[in-house]
Amino acid sequence: MNLALPTTVYLLEQDTDITETIRSLCEEKSLMLECFQTSSALINAVHKKAPACVIVANDKPCGQALGLLSTLNNEESTIPVIILGDHSDVASAVAGIKAGAIDYIEKPVIYGRLAEHFNQFIKQPVAMSLL
Repeated sequence: MNLALPTTVYLLEQDTDITETIRSLCEEKSLMLECFQTSSALINAVHKKAPACVIVANDKPCGQALGLLSTLNNEESTIPVIILGDHSDVASAVAGIKAGAIDYIEKPVIYGRLAEHFNQFIKQPVAMSLL
């Protein structure tokens, strides 16, 4: 019997195909996925329960990932953030990593790199999910 608390991933992504890919990966890894439509809704949820990680799309034109990272940094959050972005958008990738993202993954090929991160989150002790 597994007494560990379920590990949750928060996702801010409008592309339903990408969302379904992440949902499938979460199910495979026994992770819970919570999807959000806005940065403010995601931040409100973070205040109630810290996830194992936040995955945020850096879609044009709003580029919401850097704003979300800035908010989390201002709150001194230690939640890992992964940015999903467009292929060959080097400027956004560099800005995201400099702002504190643990990775910038180019869409649409996200499965393998996300699986590696999820494996790390699963290995972390349960106490980490309570932070």
